This record gives sequence, C-alpha cells and structure tokens, in this order.
Amino acid sequence: MPEQERRSLRKRLVWAFFLLTTFVLMVLVAALFIVGEAQERDLIDEVVNSALDSAIVQGMTSQRGVLGEHLTVYRAPIGAVPPGMPAPVASWPTGLHTFVTGETEYHIGIREHNGERLYLFYDETGYARRMGLLYWSLALGGVLLSLLALWLGSRIARSVLRQFEQLASRITSGEGPLARADQDREVAVLARALDDYRARNAALIARERDFTANVSHELRTPLTRIRTSAELVAEGLDADGTRARRIVAAVDELERRLKGLLFLARGDAPPDVRDVRLRQLVQAQLEPYRDSCEARGVALRNCVPDQATVPADPDLLALLFDNLVRNAVQFTERGSIVASFEDGWLSLRDTGIGIPAERQQQVFDRHFRMEGFSQGSGLGLSIVREAAIRCGWAWHIDSHLGQGTEIRVKLA
Repeated sequence: MPEQERRSLRKRLVWAFFLLTTFVLMVLVAALFIVGEAQERDLIDEVVNSALDSAIVQGMTSQRGVLGEHLTVYRAPIGAVPPGMPAPVASWPTGLHTFVTGETEYHIGIREHNGERLYLFYDETGYARRMGLLYWSLALGGVLLSLLALWLGSRIARSVLRQFEQLASRITSGEGPLARADQDREVAVLARALDDYRARNAALIARERDFTANVSHELRTPLTRIRTSAELVAEGLDADGTRARRIVAAVDELERRLKGLLFLARGDAPPDVRDVRLRQLVQAQLEPYRDSCEARGVALRNCVPDQATVPADPDLLALLFDNLVRNAVQFTERGSIVASFEDGWLSLRDTGIGIPAERQQQVFDRHFRMEGFSQGSGLGLSIVREAAIRCGWAWHIDSHLGQGTEIRVKLA
C-alpha cells in the first residue's frame, strides 16, 4: 500500500481523543441544562408560593399590588376578573401555571382564600435572560473546550508517537541500542524486545558467516586429497588399491568435519556424547599428516594409552584435535609433534617456532595470524576454542619462542 494511502495512527488518536472529549462535554452541558432549569423552576415555584403566603398573611385589600420587581398580585372575588389581569387566567384552577403573552412569559400562582382568589404573576423575563446567557456560555465553553481537546490531543499524540518515530528512525539507520532511559515504559519494553531480536539476528548471521569460513577452512585439505587420489586412480597408478582407500578415508573425514561444523553452526544443539577410544581417534587425525612430516624430518608420535576412553562427541573431538595437529604441523619444521593423555588432559606438544607470551590468548581469535606468517586463514585455533566451549572443555596453552608449544584440553 502506498505510504500516502495508509491510515495515520496520530490522526486516529487525535480524533478519538477529540470525539470522546466532545461527547463527554455534550453530556455534561446537557446535564447542566436539565439540572439548572429544574432548580430554577423549583426556585420560582418557591418564590411564588412564598409571595402568595405573604399576601394572605398581610391581608391584601387592593385589587392589584406589586410585591417586587417581578411580582404582581391580583385580588378579586371568586368568579370575577381583577382589572388589568388577562381574562383567560381567571378561569384556570388553583395551582401553578405558565402564561405567555407576546415576548413575555409569566409564572402564575393561583390560590383561593375566604371567598376570594389571588393571582400572583412572576415575570420570567429576567430568568429567561439569565438562562439564555447560561446556555450560550455553556455552548461557547463546550466549543472552546472541544477545540482545546483537539489541540491537546494533537500534542499528546505527537508526544506519544514521537518516541515510536524515533525508534523507527534508529532501526532504519541501524543505530543501537534502541532502549534508552528516557523512554516511556511501553516504548522501552518494545525497544528492549527489538534489541533482543536484533541481537539474535546478529548472532545468527555471525554463526552463518563463521560456518562459511569454517567450511572453506576445513574442507580444503580433504578435498585436495580426494582430487589427488582420484587423478592417480584415473591414470591407473593404484594397483594395490591404496589410493582408492585414501579416497574413502577422505570422504569419511569430510563427512565427519561437516557434522562437527554443522554442530558449531547450530547454537542450541546438544553434543552427541559417547565413549570414545581416544588413542584410535588421535591416530586417525595424525595419519594424514605423517607423509609431509616425515618428508621434513618431523616425528609424529601418539603416546595416548591404549585403554584411554573419554565421554565426548567424536566428531567434535576429531575436529578439535585435527585443527591442533594442523596448526602444529604448519609451524614445526624440525623435531617432533607428540600427542599424550594424562589426568583427563589431552595434550599436543610440538617443537615449532613458539608463540610470544602476549599473543598466546590472541591466537584463539578468529582470523588472527602471527606477524610474518601470511599463510592460512587464522581459523584453526578459533575452531578449537568454539568446540571446547560448546562441549564445556577447558583448555590451556604453554608456549615459548623458539622452543615450541603445548596445548592441552580437559576432556574428563
């Protein structure tokens, strides 16, 4: 729907406030009209009756008398019409009546006493003028209050919606956090919910980005092995089936690494913990690097006891240890790389270049690479850290420049 065709929440709030206020004012004005008229009538009735009582008590003798500015009394025997009094009134019964002549309205009280009739005329012109002024004042006041309600509703709606507009603007511009101390409670609740939603989305995007980088990092080596072995098989250089077996092993390794990477990408999946024969797993991760290490004169040794068994997710443990081995092979040009297991700690020790003390925690950060080393993507040890965190394993690094590095992971 085009923006100009959308209904305006601000206008709806303003008109709702205006109409509600106008309705309440109309009800109040109508109530004032009704109550005011009733009270004024009661007051006039009381004045007329009191004036008649006074005329009877004082024993009025003349046929016409003036008791006040608006009160005139006529007296005549029953059946006669007092001089100057409108003739139709003489035929009315006793009680209170209303009589209109021209533009003047009278409130009339009729009473009989000792064979005579008294007619008291109350001129309601002043009363009508006062009531008219009251009605106009109330009507004008109602209109002014309605206009004030319209203005006030506009101000209130603008004040209330300004925070939502600011919130929408900050979402559009990517500013954050959205929740602020000066926001109203309802706006703050919405802002905190949006902050949480943005944080979850950012974490999801970061996991997807990390997964893509990890896949590129982890699958490059087994894919290279598959390609090389497949080319040799295609050329007929695999008489004993060694290359074919390597292809199968590389595919298995590829599948295992994918399982581990998918687990890391899913932030809430529990690890598939099983009893793992540690020596066999370590041997399987060392074997692919044996040829390149022997070519450089680096000894690969598996010193994990045969009976060592740990509860762990085998795919994640293999992913973690493979990255430790790959990192050690990359930075060890001579000496040895030794895997061992003692007191629940799986250890990999090499005689490589070592890591400066101030860099030993940074090497676990994503994309961190040592100065002077451009090869690699800087992801291996960050994957080690992620796998250890997800499985609840502690890790420790001990390294000395020119002497080598030992990284230990607490498995049990």
